[in-house]
Amino acid sequence: MMKYLDKYFEKNPQFFSHRGLDNIDSINRFLSPPKKWLNNPFQFYDMDKAVNEIINYPKNRPILIHGDCDADGVSACAVLTSYLSKIGYNIESYIPNRTIEGHIISKKAIDFAHSIGCSLIITCDIGMSGKLEVEYGKSKSIKFIITDHHKINNHTPNAYAIINPWLEENKNLCFKDYSGSGVAFKLCHAINKKLSLEEDLVYKLMSIAAIGIISDKVSIKNENRYISLYGYNQIKSGNNLGISLINNKVSKNKTEININKIVQIMNVATNIDDPSLGVKLLTTNNPVLANKYANIMLTTFKKNQLSFSNAIQSAIRQAHAQSYKKNKCIFIISDYDSAYNGAIASRLVFNFNVPCAVISKMNDSNFKGSCRSIEGVDLLSLLNLNEDIFLNSGGHPMAAGFIISQQNIKKFKKIFLEYMISQNINMTDKKNRIDGEISLSDINSDLISMLKKFRPFSSGNEIPIFKTKNVSLVGNPSIFGSDNSSIQFMVEHNHVTLNAIGFNLINRFEILLSKNKLDIEYSILINNDKVNLKVYNIN
Repeated sequence: MMKYLDKYFEKNPQFFSHRGLDNIDSINRFLSPPKKWLNNPFQFYDMDKAVNEIINYPKNRPILIHGDCDADGVSACAVLTSYLSKIGYNIESYIPNRTIEGHIISKKAIDFAHSIGCSLIITCDIGMSGKLEVEYGKSKSIKFIITDHHKINNHTPNAYAIINPWLEENKNLCFKDYSGSGVAFKLCHAINKKLSLEEDLVYKLMSIAAIGIISDKVSIKNENRYISLYGYNQIKSGNNLGISLINNKVSKNKTEININKIVQIMNVATNIDDPSLGVKLLTTNNPVLANKYANIMLTTFKKNQLSFSNAIQSAIRQAHAQSYKKNKCIFIISDYDSAYNGAIASRLVFNFNVPCAVISKMNDSNFKGSCRSIEGVDLLSLLNLNEDIFLNSGGHPMAAGFIISQQNIKKFKKIFLEYMISQNINMTDKKNRIDGEISLSDINSDLISMLKKFRPFSSGNEIPIFKTKNVSLVGNPSIFGSDNSSIQFMVEHNHVTLNAIGFNLINRFEILLSKNKLDIEYSILINNDKVNLKVYNIN
């Protein structure tokens, strides 16, 4: 394989340069990250303070781990719950109901903590917008250790300790692009070092932390590569019972790990059903309970597929009815569950290549919004500049959310549209980043073996997209999908014929039928050793 790696590096250097790899040594380090990529956790500001508080906390008194209601927040909560339980602490976990409570520290959780005699709450993937909630907790003699990775807003909570790579005090950190699960992992890493416990206690957490890293699309570099790679390998070896069960139930190829599918299922089940299911699944070692949790999550996921598809199609129809090219954005009021907002906004950005805001009803008087952006347009700054119209807001420059009263929606829409119109947004179709121009005959066991070494794929290490020119259509293509938006067809090039699938590519159907020779952009899918092409563009 290494001989083939040298050959491919010379033939298609862009595949490697897209991942920041410019020589064979850097490639080898990426494929087998050294232990030194596991950064010193005590470089974080407040880490010493947080660790000492936890170490000195009475083990007979409960600690509440408060996560967020998405796959990153759930996996972060599971990381801390699993680790602290294993070293003898009395742990309770809490995930807020997204529709009722939103992405904030829950007062209901604080009341619960107080009722069970808990005097320490550790948050994960949440907390930076919880100034009032932290004060409420302190009024009940509860300390907060906040672990979060969201950018800092104008009102940092007065918590006992804050572990967040984006604090000003962490400006000299060697790496900052952690997920919520990654920051939670670093707290466990620090406790483990302080107590001089076996490293294996922390290493086994990587399978759970990897879920958050992939789901939150932080860059697969530095420590994220180390955790996600070894976590992915642990998942493949069956390290986590819950993850293995979910994967075996949904994957056509039992030897492959479909992390993105696992993330989708976890997000839907956490948002629509019991918010605690994900943490239970990731932390149990009981096969009967794990199977029970997995089946509930899968049932919820399948039951909501039709509703989710209808929500997407409704949003797309609204987008087409708007002057999105003139406005350089899309603003949607959805009639569907607010749990779908983020996924709807992401799909609209993918389809239309403009920033999107999706708002839906949360309760009688308040609405929940999710925003997704494109490169160069900072959503978080926009929300922070107008924080007075929101009940709560936070997130990242590319993905942010808020809770807003009904009376302020029109005002925010005006602000959102005016801001986007003022931005330098390129309205041309988004171009795929091509990792190499190859022939279909190049898709062999050597290439597939090499690509597998680069898993798991996510931001900064995207699923490889290749281009093949002058392919021929074989036979008649077919249209499929509940909305007839996808196409399936066969292509031939250099005497090699392969099956191809184009999701949401119905707009290229006429080109497919009318041209003798086609250029296609695609990724390579392997199902039970059979090669298929997932096509992103046809010209």
